[in-house]
Amino acid sequence: MNSSEGVTVRVARTADDWQAVRDLCCRTGDAGSPIESSRWPFFAELWVGPYQKVLPGWTYVADVGGQVVGYLTGCPNTSSFRRSCALAVTLPLLVRVGRGVYRWNSDTRRFVRRTLRLETGPEQRLRSRLPRILARDYPAHLHMNVDAQLRGRRIGRRLVDRYCEDLRATQASGIHLFCGAAASGFYARLGFEELTRLELRPGVWVYALGRRLTSDTQT
Repeated sequence: MNSSEGVTVRVARTADDWQAVRDLCCRTGDAGSPIESSRWPFFAELWVGPYQKVLPGWTYVADVGGQVVGYLTGCPNTSSFRRSCALAVTLPLLVRVGRGVYRWNSDTRRFVRRTLRLETGPEQRLRSRLPRILARDYPAHLHMNVDAQLRGRRIGRRLVDRYCEDLRATQASGIHLFCGAAASGFYARLGFEELTRLELRPGVWVYALGRRLTSDTQT
């Protein structure tokens, strides 16, 4: 457990922790800004549900005074995680969407089309450019968000530090992530390097970044 300057980083364990992670995911889901409230139920299930159901021990929260102000979801081996999610998460979620459990909107429509391989999302397109490199050199991955009012307090750095510390014990060779231009500078300061990039539309880029752990030193 890491604690300094009133911030404690720990593994998410309780139902309250997971609800806080889901809420924060939605409050930062639009490039760091909140998404519309009507999108929250499905959006949180899509982005947080897989980690809670398949590998809950690899999600971390940053706690300030008993309040979750940041989180990091990840896993040591992305290929294995994705295989596990296919049956345990993706298929049941697809069924629930079909039954009308979640309202039909741009999120559910995109999820159905990508699950049925009718379209390819940015992460899939980036991943397809680097299949061997990601599997060999950067098998772990992460998603991370911090409350907008507390950014700049090194909370994100502490989350990544804790994650890297635990990953080293698994002998994982490196981490990858996908992000937009606004976040790329932050991750560069944490030792991530650009692996490839994708232009979604004129002037709007998404990046695949990687950080090796085999010869890594503590940040």
